[in-house]
Amino acid sequence: MEKNKIGKYLKYAIGEIILVVLGILIALQLNNLNDERKTENLRQVYYKQLLQDFENDKAYIKEHSSRIDSNMVKFRAFKDIYNQPNLPINKIITETTNLGWQLYNVQFKSNTINTLQNTGDIKLIPPTIREQLIRLDKYKEETEEVSKYNNDEAGKAGSTAANRYGSLEFAFKNIQNQPKLSEYVFDEKNLIELLITLERCQFMKVESEKGSLIRFKKILSDMDEIEILINKELKK
Repeated sequence: MEKNKIGKYLKYAIGEIILVVLGILIALQLNNLNDERKTENLRQVYYKQLLQDFENDKAYIKEHSSRIDSNMVKFRAFKDIYNQPNLPINKIITETTNLGWQLYNVQFKSNTINTLQNTGDIKLIPPTIREQLIRLDKYKEETEEVSKYNNDEAGKAGSTAANRYGSLEFAFKNIQNQPKLSEYVFDEKNLIELLITLERCQFMKVESEKGSLIRFKKILSDMDEIEILINKELKK
């Protein structure tokens, strides 16, 4: 009888152990499923944020490109006048007032890619999309840096011109009753130096804007490709 009781107790104990192990395994499985669900939800949030960033970037590129196109029209009109033979230097300088002189650095506002990288959540994104996002972010940063450098160079030339020429109000209004001062400002040598400085400023500005337009095309193309991949992931 003692042996029969021991056998039953062993079977019962083994059964209890199996049930406990099964319970632990089930709990772990449920926990893993819950973690996977949370991860997938977070990934979906990032996908939607990325798509929203792309929309914002596209709107920004459209606005900035429109501003550049307007400046290019003014620049081409100026070049047509500039190419006329034997124009007085002060006439050419006067025409430069019709050009666009405001400098706008390219500066994207989106930051989801940076958030993904800084938090380490970039690993949640599939490798194919992840690599393209990182390349896109780097290219956007380079675009901002190139724009800033060229505009800084244009700004230096603009500052030199301003220091030499003062302002339009100074040159064409304030010194009208000051013949000696007017004679100095409109001295041919000074005007030639001024014109060269203005040319340098406008050249760097135009180069900056042309480069931005070229880079915008690649950024738009890259975003379109990534959008397709993200939308496929969202439909899974």
